[in-house]
Amino acid sequence: MAEVNWRDWGDEAFEDSKRTGRPVLLDISAVWCHWCHVMDETTYSNPTVVDIINRDYIPVRVDNDRNPDINARYNMGGWPTTAFLTHNRDVITGSTYIPPERMAAMLKRVSQVYQEGGEDLIQRAETARSETEIEMTEEVGRSASMEDVEQVLAAVESSYDPRFGGFGHDQKFPFSQVLELLLMEYERTGTRRRLTMVTDTLNAMLGGELFDRVEGGMFRYATQRDWRVPHFEKMLDDNARIAQVLLNAYRITADEKLLSVAKNIFSYLENVLLDSNTGVFYGSQDADEEYYHRDSAGRKMLTPPHVDKAAYTDSNSALAIAYAQMWGMTENHPARDHALQIVSFLNALNKGPDGTICHYYENGAPHQFGNLADHVMLLLANIMCCQASADLLYLDVAKELVNSIVSAYGAPDGGFYDISARRASERGLHRYMIPMSENSTAARALTYLADLTADEHFSDLACRTLNALARQFTNYGIIASEYASSLILFNTRRPVVTVNADPGSELADKMIRATMVACGPLCSVKAGSPDGAEATVCTGTTCTLRTHDPAKLAEELTRLMSARISG
Repeated sequence: MAEVNWRDWGDEAFEDSKRTGRPVLLDISAVWCHWCHVMDETTYSNPTVVDIINRDYIPVRVDNDRNPDINARYNMGGWPTTAFLTHNRDVITGSTYIPPERMAAMLKRVSQVYQEGGEDLIQRAETARSETEIEMTEEVGRSASMEDVEQVLAAVESSYDPRFGGFGHDQKFPFSQVLELLLMEYERTGTRRRLTMVTDTLNAMLGGELFDRVEGGMFRYATQRDWRVPHFEKMLDDNARIAQVLLNAYRITADEKLLSVAKNIFSYLENVLLDSNTGVFYGSQDADEEYYHRDSAGRKMLTPPHVDKAAYTDSNSALAIAYAQMWGMTENHPARDHALQIVSFLNALNKGPDGTICHYYENGAPHQFGNLADHVMLLLANIMCCQASADLLYLDVAKELVNSIVSAYGAPDGGFYDISARRASERGLHRYMIPMSENSTAARALTYLADLTADEHFSDLACRTLNALARQFTNYGIIASEYASSLILFNTRRPVVTVNADPGSELADKMIRATMVACGPLCSVKAGSPDGAEATVCTGTTCTLRTHDPAKLAEELTRLMSARISG
């Protein structure tokens, strides 16, 4: 049977496009993507479609997870993405899933337009791309402020589904970043509705079909408003982030059900996605409707869905943060061990020629360097591991990562590009995207780093990053929730707890855990002298407690949190 002659993304493919006068057909797929598999089994197996593609196109296929920079620039609204490009890498048109008959007609039409339009069509595509870049990089002269938080919260409120929880009234995604914002806002202001929106949403999720009741873990999203009929792929990143939400909500509400579900997620990840040789976790498990529609006995009769055995830096870092939280909430020592092992393994991997870290580890080697998301997530994971362990080694790595981030990704007017200059050159891509999520994470990490080092340089970097996002956040709706969370953190007077005790000692662990439980993300734990036996609490230049008693520490932090709300 004839097959599409897929090629990798690279200069050679686009040079052949220019030489032959054929447009490029770009397919963005994913190993976990149900409709990608359907398109392979139908459209890309259809003899007529295959013949037209191989004759009239330069077909290029990329994996979404391994190529986030390509996906960010060319995704047409979902997976699979079917994009038609000029030899200059500019978009002509595109769609998502296309059935065979429509694909054959579309292929003929695009090829005809490309041949007839010639240089005029190529120029129009280039102009459209340039206008997009200008729009995204335009300086509008505004700075971040707490008013931005209110705008994001208004978007969250307007999209909230009061009947079934969650956001939107059609298909339902977990939107972990939105739930984290609401929890942080509740702890900042005491507004009960913010907490109710979170707990109602979590309860609705748990009452639906988003969580696998047989093997554990969470599916990617539900296609129905009431959290039923999920798409069955399970993503490491999604599970790590919802675990963070569950643990934070449990810390606030003491609802044991939430803790139980978080434990269930970790159990699934350790049973299915853990690479026991390295201590890091694989990226995802495929969707398989027949498998997941069966009960436990029925599943044992089938081969489990495929696992993508690439360990991604950004999602493993998110999991390390969740594990650190788990240890803080439950005295679960293996959880912290998992966090430290993940981060230590990632820290030790070889870096790229420009000093950037890898996007994923597979088959014994690191791959794909120069993605901002990996850098900022590993930065935050190192900071959280430093706070959970009082080990200054992680702080030293964090400071080195900041230097690398500024050098490789820094944008002239503040904030950070999504890829390094070297990666952009190697991939033939333009650097113009200052992504909302990754820059919000950077601002959050830099804010914590300022607490842990008392170095205003990090605070200044955080401020510049937030100002860069202030120029574009209104375009993102509720997706700007991470920006709002980082703004809250940056503008809130936070207790900084200095633990003067031997790292790993019982006293140090009790002091750290007392802090994590009492005030969660709205405070910082700073490693002090290892020869001491006490903790101090300071907010700005005002210190309110010096104690050797973890219970008194927890009492003082609770008082400070309550005073913030009442004030």
